[in-house]
Amino acid sequence: MQLRYAKRIDFTGDIADFDNFEQFGEPVIELLRAEGRSKLAIIVDRGFGFDPSHEQAHVVIDSLNLSCDNPLVGPNNPIGERFPVVNNIYVSAADTMDQEETWSIGNPLGKLRNGVAAGVKQGHIVSSEDLVTCNRLGANFYCYNLVPAMIIAAHAGLRVLGLVVPEGQTLQRDVLMAIHR
Repeated sequence: MQLRYAKRIDFTGDIADFDNFEQFGEPVIELLRAEGRSKLAIIVDRGFGFDPSHEQAHVVIDSLNLSCDNPLVGPNNPIGERFPVVNNIYVSAADTMDQEETWSIGNPLGKLRNGVAAGVKQGHIVSSEDLVTCNRLGANFYCYNLVPAMIIAAHAGLRVLGLVVPEGQTLQRDVLMAIHR
C-alpha cells in the first residue's frame, strides 16, 4: 500500500509536512472527507497510559470507542454510510510494505509494537480505575483524537495507518522517513 498520497494528520504537533491539529474537530472532518488520490489516511496521535515496559510508539491495530460520542451527527453526508463498517479499518505495518517506497529502508514501521487504542472524550481525565478498565477491555493505551478521526475516515471510505506516540516522545527518524515517502 503506497503511503505517498495518503492524507496526513498529526495531533502531536511534531511532524513537519503533515496537517497539524491540536484536537479533533470540523477541520479534521473536512480534510478526511476531501477528495484525494489515496484511500489511506495516516493519523498520528499522542497516547497515554502505556505499560511502562512498552512505552514507545505503537502501530494501532484496533480501537475501542469509549468516548460515548460519535462524530457522525447531523445531516447525512453523501460521502458515505451513516454507520460505516470499521472492522479491519487499520492497516498493519506489513500492509505498508511497498517496494517503491519502503523496501529500500527496510520498513521501520514493522519494528514498532502493535497496540489497541481506547478512544476517550477530549478533556476526560482518565483515573487509574479507568485505565484498569481500558486494559481489561483489551486496550494498551488511550488517546483522544485517533478514534473519532478513524470513524470519519471509515465514513469517507479510507483505511487508516494509526500511530500513537507516548507523551514526551517523538517518532524515530526512520519511521518519519517511512511515512514521509
